[in-house]
Amino acid sequence: MASSSPTRRSDDSEDEDYDRLMSARVNGNHLGAITAFATRKRLRPEQLTAVDTFAGDPIPVQLGKIFAICLANENTLAKFQAAKPTFEINSALKTNITRAVNAMLCSSNISQYRGETGKNDIQSLLSRFRWGNFVVGTEHDQAAMDVVQKFIADIFTQSRSIIKKEIVKSVENPRPKNTQKKHVPSLRPKAMHTTIYQLTKNIVQKLSGGKGISIPITPALCARVAMMRKWHVKKIEGTLKVDNDYWQLVDDDLQDIRTSARRDNTTDPKVIAKRVAKAFSSMLEKDRKRHGSDLDEEIPEAAATTDDAAISYQADIDAALDARNQGQNPLPTAEGEGEQVESGELAETPEVGTTAS
Repeated sequence: MASSSPTRRSDDSEDEDYDRLMSARVNGNHLGAITAFATRKRLRPEQLTAVDTFAGDPIPVQLGKIFAICLANENTLAKFQAAKPTFEINSALKTNITRAVNAMLCSSNISQYRGETGKNDIQSLLSRFRWGNFVVGTEHDQAAMDVVQKFIADIFTQSRSIIKKEIVKSVENPRPKNTQKKHVPSLRPKAMHTTIYQLTKNIVQKLSGGKGISIPITPALCARVAMMRKWHVKKIEGTLKVDNDYWQLVDDDLQDIRTSARRDNTTDPKVIAKRVAKAFSSMLEKDRKRHGSDLDEEIPEAAATTDDAAISYQADIDAALDARNQGQNPLPTAEGEGEQVESGELAETPEVGTTAS
């Protein structure tokens, strides 16, 4: 039995169907259903009239009107965006960003003092803990993020400047006043240098706004301050080129220490940490012998100079940086409305005076 092949419609037939569709008009039943639906949506009288007119238009006209409405909506949205007030960082957000930046600069796990890494870490913290008016969605507003990123960069710059100024004051002769002569920096006698613990304490007090100590002073922090002071002294002594960038020297030294700790292709975190600690311990001892008159100066336990909350906060920052250094993801972005911060984590800091104000 011969099989019959399906009948193929001619191009003329398809053209006729298309013309019929494009010329189709709404009937009374359709119009009644459309009008009833529009009424349930509580449209205004003039809007109901517009719906009736639209329903009676040929399809090509309807499509044209839809496209025109889409363009009009884009224009309206653009006006709203233009009229949107400029994002301003409130005091709570300023306080928490400043505290986090200072904690990172005083962390024993920091990988560089200047650069994009620290800024990115702060933004990760913001996305997770939603400090101040950094609400969900702020990171998708480029204008707002420009403001936030500039503030973060400014705080890093201000805090590094505070650290550098205290280091300068710890060893240099004061700059002469009321003189037109070009000042040539020089070192005071060794016995007049500020001891490493007192220097670190001065730095922490300045970073804390001068109202107390909100960053734990530890031997590890003192050792990193000793590393910073070493490079400033080298510049003053003339053993380095004058145009050597100070913070680049510090960051390069920090990188060299971490690279050396991974010698022999070591990947064991405990071995690496032990080698890094040994290198910084050596720097600390050299600083004690060279600066100040109290070679036996003790560095008190952190609990003696700050409270448990500050110690816990710094520990959270240290842990986050350590995990990031090991290639982990320590600061996942919270989804939805953000995470509820448990006690002991990086909770929002009360609005107090900061170095940013």
